[in-house]
Amino acid sequence: MIRKLLTLIMLLLPLGAAAQDTAAAIVDRYLRLLNYEALPKDSTLVVETVITFHGSEDTFSLRRYYAHDGMMRIEMWQGDSLTMGYCTNGSTRFRKYSPYMGYWNDVADTLLAKEMQPYDFRGPLYRWREQGLQLDYRGTSSFKGQPLQVVRARRDGQYTRKYLFEEQSGLLLIILEEDDLPVNNTSYRPGRISPIQYKVFHEYLPVGESLVPSQESFMRDNLLTIMNSRARFVARDNLLFNQD
Repeated sequence: MIRKLLTLIMLLLPLGAAAQDTAAAIVDRYLRLLNYEALPKDSTLVVETVITFHGSEDTFSLRRYYAHDGMMRIEMWQGDSLTMGYCTNGSTRFRKYSPYMGYWNDVADTLLAKEMQPYDFRGPLYRWREQGLQLDYRGTSSFKGQPLQVVRARRDGQYTRKYLFEEQSGLLLIILEEDDLPVNNTSYRPGRISPIQYKVFHEYLPVGESLVPSQESFMRDNLLTIMNSRARFVARDNLLFNQD
């Protein structure tokens, strides 16, 4: 599988306005299909994900809650134990759970935003312009006979990735990560999380007028992780984003 996926990495193409415009059009089409701006303002989206590891009996439960105005709550559970938690009301309260101490701490909004981002169901391309992502179109490829369009995305100081979209549906199928480190700063290396070798989006689930990834898998350090999600709307409860 790894060998097949790595063959999808394209040779570098000359960059220019046309390549950037084409990449932007592909990504914007994908985001329109996801349609996250249509989430009801009077509801909270709940995404529950079961995470398993190939060859292991360990199972984690990722619970994510989203409402308008930047309200987010993310919890990772192993059995009855909360192992990770983030919570914000989007304006005045930014909290992080410490599993070692067993309580929630106030943290800076910028720190919370950075640590919560990998768990955001909307994905790393959501509002890519505001994030300052640099997009380049890298041509076409195929996987198991399926035509794909390749977009390379660079976020300075964080990562470089290739996103492979199904040409027909416009949906994201595969992410290949080149590097998640600042180019010239080795101080980030100790204790870092290694980049994913690949990530595959197998299925998308309609929720209201939007689409949420329901089956995902990714390889990191030769360990295959599988994620199965279900999503639903519940009545909005602001206390959920203001209390521990």
